[in-house]
Amino acid sequence: MITLCNETSDDHSDIDQLIETGFGPDRHRLTVYRLRLAPPNPALGFLARDRATVVGTLRFWPVLVGASTPALLLGPLAVAPECQGNGIGKQLVRHGLDRVTAAGWRLCLVVGGPTYYAPFGFEPAAPWGLALPGPVALERFQARALDDAALCDLLPSEDRTVQPWRLPRRGGLSRPRRSRRLAA
Repeated sequence: MITLCNETSDDHSDIDQLIETGFGPDRHRLTVYRLRLAPPNPALGFLARDRATVVGTLRFWPVLVGASTPALLLGPLAVAPECQGNGIGKQLVRHGLDRVTAAGWRLCLVVGGPTYYAPFGFEPAAPWGLALPGPVALERFQARALDDAALCDLLPSEDRTVQPWRLPRRGGLSRPRRSRRLAA
């Protein structure tokens, strides 16, 4: 029986093993890894367990669009090879999106297969002017508004390049300035 839960610090070696199996040792060269500077946040990390065994993992990473618009970057999503094709990844994505939406996040980004993520409401990010700070296939970079106005609230003149969440000099995450809403 598969159960979904938040990750804990005790799960990090199991998570690292799943991600290593799914994405290989060169994954740190990918553009999205340039954005994952903060340590994993257990409130933004989800697991699928089969009894006590971790068989799936999904993390979300806080990022900024431009200078001040907070967003989440979905991934990596990894499922143990022997469990793939059983819907565990889709359960994790649905569960994760429900949780981060309930927590008040407004915008989620992903670099992944368009046919996999479209049923979850993701659409191409480029038409919204969103960009990543490195190479990525445009069709794989997608966005999903977690509330109806999240993408529309981006200021027309604002640089929409995704960047890492700001880390203050003494460690920990700093809260970005609230996104400015367009006048109705």
